[in-house]
Amino acid sequence: MRSSFDDPLQLRAVNAHVFCPRLFWLEYVAGEFMDNAHTLEGSHVHRRVDQPGGSMPAPTTSDDTPREDNEKPWHTRSLWLSDDTLGLTGKLDLVDLVEEGRVMPVDTKKGKPTRDGTLWEADRAQLTLQALLLKAQGYQVASIAAWYHGSRQRVVEDLTPEMETWALGHAMSARHTRSLDTPPAPLVDSPQCRGCSLNGVCLPDEVNALTGGGAHEEGEIRRVLVPDHDAVPVYITEGGTRVGLKQNMLKITPRRGSEMAPAEVGLGAMSQLNLMGGVQITTQAMQALLRRDVPVSFFSYGGFYYGRTQSATSRNVGVRIAQFKQAESPVALGIARTLIADKLYNARVFLRRHLPEGAESKRALRKLTRIRKKAERAESVEQLLGYEGEGARQYWSHFDALMQGADEAWAMQGRNRRPPRDPVNAMLSFGYALLVKDAQLAVEAAGLDAYLGVYHTAHHGRPSMALDLMEPFRRLVVDSAVYLMVRRGEVSPDSFVRSGQAVAMKTGARKALIAAYERRMAESVIHPLFGYAISYRRIIAVQARLLARVLTGEIEAMPNFRTR
Repeated sequence: MRSSFDDPLQLRAVNAHVFCPRLFWLEYVAGEFMDNAHTLEGSHVHRRVDQPGGSMPAPTTSDDTPREDNEKPWHTRSLWLSDDTLGLTGKLDLVDLVEEGRVMPVDTKKGKPTRDGTLWEADRAQLTLQALLLKAQGYQVASIAAWYHGSRQRVVEDLTPEMETWALGHAMSARHTRSLDTPPAPLVDSPQCRGCSLNGVCLPDEVNALTGGGAHEEGEIRRVLVPDHDAVPVYITEGGTRVGLKQNMLKITPRRGSEMAPAEVGLGAMSQLNLMGGVQITTQAMQALLRRDVPVSFFSYGGFYYGRTQSATSRNVGVRIAQFKQAESPVALGIARTLIADKLYNARVFLRRHLPEGAESKRALRKLTRIRKKAERAESVEQLLGYEGEGARQYWSHFDALMQGADEAWAMQGRNRRPPRDPVNAMLSFGYALLVKDAQLAVEAAGLDAYLGVYHTAHHGRPSMALDLMEPFRRLVVDSAVYLMVRRGEVSPDSFVRSGQAVAMKTGARKALIAAYERRMAESVIHPLFGYAISYRRIIAVQARLLARVLTGEIEAMPNFRTR
C-alpha cells in the first residue's frame, strides 16, 4: 500500500467517491470509463467553462483593498490548481470575484439541486475542496456555488470550518479507497445505479447476488447493464479494398474492377472494424479509430485471426496481478471446471433441440450428462482435458449425423482443421475465429491478459484466456449459426472450393457466415442466473468481468452460463 500523498487526489475523484466509492475505484484506480447519455450531456453543458478564459488578479490579504474606479469585476474559467500540502489537484470551472478581496468557486452541473434547493453532498465536497485550493493560493473564500443547468439556477452556500473538515475527511476516505486492491462493495438497491455510466462494468446487482451483499430474491435483479449500442461491427472481406478517413467517416474504396460499391461509414456507427486478407487501411483512419477506442481486427483471407489494434492497455493492473498469481491454483481449476462443464451442458442442450426422438438420442444425451458431472468433479486440468475430449467425441458424432441429414454433401468425418477438409469444418473454423476475436475483446476490456488462461496452456501467440472464456458459447453461437445456415439453405455445397485436401469458403459463403454469426451474437436470451434478457455479445462481456472478479477474490466462484 502506498502513502496517502504519493500523488495528488483529483477534486472530481472526491465527488465520485462521495457519490459511490465503488465508482471512484473503478474510474480512478482501475481506469474504467464509459460514456452514456448523462456523461455526453455533461460534456456538452461544460463546453464553455472548459475553455480557459477571463482574468485572475493576484490574491489580496485584506478585505478592504480598494479597487480602481475603472477596474471591472472579473472571473476566470477553467483554472487548474494544485497544492502539495493538501494533496489535491483539480480544475475549477469558474472563479468569480464576489466582493472586494473575496472570490467564489462556481462549478457547472448538468442536473438539478436537491429538492430542498441545496447542493448535493458530492458537489458540496468538491466545491469545498476547490475553496481550500484557492485559500492555499492566498485567496479569501467565504462561499461556494454550483450552476445547475437542469433548473438553470445558481445555488450558493456559505463556507464554514465544519464544511472544510468534513470535505477533507472525504478526501482522506478516497485516498484509503485508492489504496485497496479490490473495489468496495456495490451499492444495494440504489437508484444511483440506473444512470451510472459504469453500471455495465460494476454489475452491482449481479455481484451482490453472487456475494450475498444484497437482499435480492429470485427474479428481482435489475437489468442495469448498458443496452447494446447502436454501433455495429463492420467487416471488409474483399482483398485490395482501401479504407481511408473522410472527416468523421471511414471511406471504403473497393479495388478496381470489383463488384462492391464504394461506401462511407460514420465512425460513431462502428463498434469494431474487421479486415480480412489484403485490405489496406491508412494511418489517418487507424488513428481516428484508436482515438474512439474502436478495435481493428485482422484476419487472413481464410479467416485465421492475427490480432487487433489496442488504443491503450487497461490500467487495472491489479486484475492482471491476480490473474498471474492464480495461474495453476485451485481457483483457476475451479473456473476451468465451470467453463468446461458449461460447454458440455450446452452441447447436450444443442443436441436435445435438434436430434430426432429415439433411443439412440436419449443414450447420447445421458452420456453427455454423465461426462459433464465427471467434469464438475475433476481434480486436475489433465482430468478435465480427458472429459472434454470424451464429450467432444460424443457430440461431434451426432453433429455429423445432423449435418448429413440435411444433405450428404455436408458430411463431416468428425471435427478436423488446419486445414479443414470439408465445408462444415471450414465454416466452423471461420466461425470460431470470429468468436475468439470477440472473446479476446471482452477479456481485455475486463483488464485480463488474453494470453494467460486458466485451462488452455500458454503458447506463443495463443489467446488462452479468450479460448477459455468462449468454451460455453461454441455450441450456442457458432455451431448453431452453421447448422441453421445449412438447414435454411443460406449456403450450398457449391459455395466452397477444394485445393488438395483443404476446403475453403468462397466469398459468398464467408459473407453469409459473418451475417449468421452477427445475428446470433445480437440475439437476446434470458440469462439463466440473473433472469434478464441480454444478447450473447453482452453475456460474453459480463462473464469476462465476473471471471476477473473471481480471480481478484471479489466473488467466490465462476457463475455458470447454461442455456435452457
